[in-house]
Amino acid sequence: MQDIRDIFFNNVKNTFKKDKDFYILTNDADVHALRILRSEKRFIDAGVAEQNLINIASGISKRNSTALIYGFCTFLTFRCYEQIKFSLASHNSNCKIVGIGPGYSFPNDGPTHHGIQDIYLMYLIPEMEIYNIADNNLANVVSKKINQIKGPAYIRLDKGIQNYNKNINYNLHDGFNLILNNKNKKNLIISSGYFCNLAVEEAKLTSKVSVINLFKLKKFNEKKLIREVNKYKKIIIYDESTISGGISPILISLFNKYDIKIKVQILASPDIQLFKYSLERLDILKHLKIYKSNLRKCF
Repeated sequence: MQDIRDIFFNNVKNTFKKDKDFYILTNDADVHALRILRSEKRFIDAGVAEQNLINIASGISKRNSTALIYGFCTFLTFRCYEQIKFSLASHNSNCKIVGIGPGYSFPNDGPTHHGIQDIYLMYLIPEMEIYNIADNNLANVVSKKINQIKGPAYIRLDKGIQNYNKNINYNLHDGFNLILNNKNKKNLIISSGYFCNLAVEEAKLTSKVSVINLFKLKKFNEKKLIREVNKYKKIIIYDESTISGGISPILISLFNKYDIKIKVQILASPDIQLFKYSLERLDILKHLKIYKSNLRKCF
């Protein structure tokens, strides 16, 4: 019953201690599990200077070392996009960017902390792989295999105890898993990140829905996913990110590529900036009409 961040960063800490070519960098962000490492030479806090942070990480990566950057996802993507694209990704640098606080997970900090467009922003960088971590199990798998992920990667990491499917055998090559399988092949929810939790909670109340967690958003097993999709009569894309900033355009492009004729419905954040400071995460989802009770109306 651990916080998903503690699981991820405790494994990162173990890798740091074993691998002398592994560096950790941050933009003045604090993570409990990594505090003990701050005095190490291979731990670099660049302060609130994200563009410099990316350039430093790129230089470290060019020395056949691995650089792991962590901080709030909105600051590590939008503020230094040009540096990520040219200084880091274009060189295929072995750098992992860990974005904390995706979706509305830090609601009281307002729109500057709403990570609802960063997925597709990073997807547009050709060399960049994206992992969207939905639960403790996947956080454990990805963080333990962090050195096996080669090249630039963007990893989105939520917060809290997300322990809903600890028995799933995640396959990083496939990039997705069927996390709830109902025999009635009527509706299929495809989700990613925190919304997988809500999708499973709602799907367990009926026998009409199965759920797929799409956690790797670029080099996943497309043909295997399409074979699974073709078993159903309706697909529901359920995403906390905006309609144009999350998994929706990725999946729609895939369905067009394979000429999928199945009915598709999207339930995602609208393409608007939400200036709300006093609402909790679930209250924001209800305000935007994308909570799990709204998902129920889709099937």
